[in-house]
Amino acid sequence: MTPRTLHLELHCHTVYSMDGLIDFDSLIKTASCVGLDAIAITDHDTIEGAKEFQKTIKAKNLNLQLIIGEEKTLEDGSHFIGLFLQEPIQSGDLAGAISEIQQQGGLCLVPHPFRRKDGLLRDGAERMEMLKGVGAGFELFNAKCGYRENKLAEEFLLKNGLSPFAGSDAHYESDLGESLNVLDWQGDLRTTVERMLRRQTPFELRGRKQTPMSRERKYAPLYYRFKKMLRLPKPLLPAAKQCYRWYRNKKYGIGLKPLVPLYRHA
Repeated sequence: MTPRTLHLELHCHTVYSMDGLIDFDSLIKTASCVGLDAIAITDHDTIEGAKEFQKTIKAKNLNLQLIIGEEKTLEDGSHFIGLFLQEPIQSGDLAGAISEIQQQGGLCLVPHPFRRKDGLLRDGAERMEMLKGVGAGFELFNAKCGYRENKLAEEFLLKNGLSPFAGSDAHYESDLGESLNVLDWQGDLRTTVERMLRRQTPFELRGRKQTPMSRERKYAPLYYRFKKMLRLPKPLLPAAKQCYRWYRNKKYGIGLKPLVPLYRHA
């Protein structure tokens, strides 16, 4: 039997992230519109959203497969992702986080490695020593990052023979589907992802087209620019966030995006 093709999202946030606005019903609908077969929920510093979404999938008897993940904020502000977790990551240092993920039988990912604010390699590649032998995946393309940061990641990964993946880094429904990992099914989800990260199976990374002028995806830039002067009362913040969510989803659209091939491993 010819193995089916898996369309996979490896970097997505829900309302359980402090900056996520995707609720579960919307996530289900958007994942279907995008054509996802599997999705990793990688909320900031928690796995509660992923665990609750797992219950929703089971209750609704959905075909969508789920990876329970977490995007951990380390002590220096760097971000690090664990996949296939049973427990949240407690350690705030890289070595400890790696150890916890491995003890759970999970997989390690390095998101947006060169993002100036929170990339693990933003100050240089010194931490690569700790990642040797871990089999970590590195985000070659992050749809939230600008061209410069993604180009740095691509060049570094290809030069050093590291395992790439792509992530939408979705915080709103309109973000989902701005990148895809497309690969052959290997019998179960964990084996499929692990074989991809080890480059033991053919796969392709796709993402939205960027040019040297493409900048980082910003949310409510005018509000944050004038935040000190606006002083929006806290009781109004939830409503304001939902209004911006509606505006952003309307402006950028929900569903299939025009993507271009970024990387292919045969």
